[in-house]
Amino acid sequence: MNDPYQSDVVFLLGFALAVFALPVFTILVFRWLRPSRPERLKREPYESGMPQASVPRRPFHMAYYNFALVFIVFEVETLLLFAIAPVLRDQGWAALAEVGIFVVLVALGLFYAWRKGALVWR
Repeated sequence: MNDPYQSDVVFLLGFALAVFALPVFTILVFRWLRPSRPERLKREPYESGMPQASVPRRPFHMAYYNFALVFIVFEVETLLLFAIAPVLRDQGWAALAEVGIFVVLVALGLFYAWRKGALVWR
């Protein structure tokens, strides 16, 4: 019995195997080929010879996270509006109403973020 999709499945499995095996093979080969001369100074975070001024991984303020999240939401909204603008005239009033609903929903999100204090820099 010759399944017409069997060759496609074999091709996909071979491709998936290559996708996973090639990076592992590359990492192992280059780990074997690279020079390795570990020293105490090379394992320091900075090789400038100066001691560290502070802890490299200190926690960041949550205001940055909230502000960035609101920025990303409105950046994506702007991109979507620019993408739909050239074809909006040809689509008619229904498309304009849909874009209006989208803008109102995003404005409600902005109002919610404003009321919760996400836009206040402390």
